[in-house]
Amino acid sequence: MNSGFFVAGVSGQMAQQKMDNITHNLANVNTVGFLGSRASFQTVFTNQSAAAGNPATAPSAFLKMGEPFIDMGEGNIQQTANDLDFAILGDAWFRIQIAPGKEAYTRAGNFTLDAAGNLRTQDGKAVLDNSGSGIQLPPGTITATDQGEIFVNGKKVAELGMVNITNPAGIERIGSVLVKTAPSNTTPAVNVSVRQGALEASNVNSVLAMTEMITTLRNYQAMIKMIEQYNQQASLLSQQVGQVQGI
Repeated sequence: MNSGFFVAGVSGQMAQQKMDNITHNLANVNTVGFLGSRASFQTVFTNQSAAAGNPATAPSAFLKMGEPFIDMGEGNIQQTANDLDFAILGDAWFRIQIAPGKEAYTRAGNFTLDAAGNLRTQDGKAVLDNSGSGIQLPPGTITATDQGEIFVNGKKVAELGMVNITNPAGIERIGSVLVKTAPSNTTPAVNVSVRQGALEASNVNSVLAMTEMITTLRNYQAMIKMIEQYNQQASLLSQQVGQVQGI
């Protein structure tokens, strides 16, 4: 019975964590460049319990929550006609400065210009070029090539910094649209192109996420019921086992 309590409790906890993950995805369904998080699970084997036979030799198994991972699928490209909006076609990431000498990466290309002409993210972080320097644009008409080269009044003034991430398992989300990883896990971007006047939408499918939320909620409710049943059985055992009938 103790093992039943444990497995049901772990399953309920997994369902709750998965629900938190789905809720976070749905909250960012309209966030530009947001890549959804996915839940992962691990199988745990133990030889400490068994339905029959010797508990020391008959193994059992149950699932537990693993580390969540980022869904690397691309979102839909939406046209905006804004000269400072850029969408990446391919698996590259824009380089963003989060602190002096420290970088993060994003798929959200809805950039802005500050008063000095510096290219910034929506929350004011510097957009970097391929050398790791901030991008500053003079006044004028802004155009860009498919390679991310930026021209002002027909003159090339900068190039958007982009990288490929070698191992997606080595990235960590910071905020909604930024990720960080070790510098050794990045390489200069290849086989990608940039579309000016467009943005990549969130890759979260709201219909599928809602369906998954309903299923997860039902699983959670089932685990709570199971725990309640184990509690009732434990209460009956404590009350009845050892009693002498007829006294």
